[in-house]
Amino acid sequence: SSAQLTAAIPASDIANAGTATIIVFNPLSTGGGGGPSNAVTFTINPAPNPVSVLASLNPNTTIVGGVAFTLTINGSNFVNGAAVRWNGNDRVTSFVSATQLTAQIPAADIVNVGNASVTVFNPPTAAGGGGVSNALTFTINPPPTPVPTLASLNPNVANAGGAAFILIVTGTNFVNNAVVRWNGAERATTFNSATQ
Repeated sequence: SSAQLTAAIPASDIANAGTATIIVFNPLSTGGGGGPSNAVTFTINPAPNPVSVLASLNPNTTIVGGVAFTLTINGSNFVNGAAVRWNGNDRVTSFVSATQLTAQIPAADIVNVGNASVTVFNPPTAAGGGGVSNALTFTINPPPTPVPTLASLNPNVANAGGAAFILIVTGTNFVNNAVVRWNGAERATTFNSATQ
């Protein structure tokens, strides 16, 4: 109508965020007139940020009480400005690519045995979107059981046919539930300390 037009806008016209200037041009007639209208601005917002999808963590486990380390997160839909979250708390994050981020995990995050939940938060754009990804589990293991070392036996000799006795084994790295073995057979054992 004289008050309304429709125009087909191809996707290529809105491929990039920014603005476009819209005018209407009436062609000249034999009687003159016509020409361009005043301009109106059309805004092209950045596309909404997607929600990231996490695929793997490297490493995905460590020993309790360790030192700070760099965690690599692999997945998809990462954006510049994304934040890696450790149990819901943001960690210093570096954007590597749309499929990889790194995060600095401080030693304070691995002082207790258990699991941590790792997610990624993509911030929204002016058009919205973004949000929190799926979660992956990071495992914090107890320290490995050390190998014991024997130093001495008390007594270290007995007469054949003698009475039963208590053998005191001294050494290092003994743990609760350690068992003394006599020619490979387990004997009732009492844990006194890491050295006896």
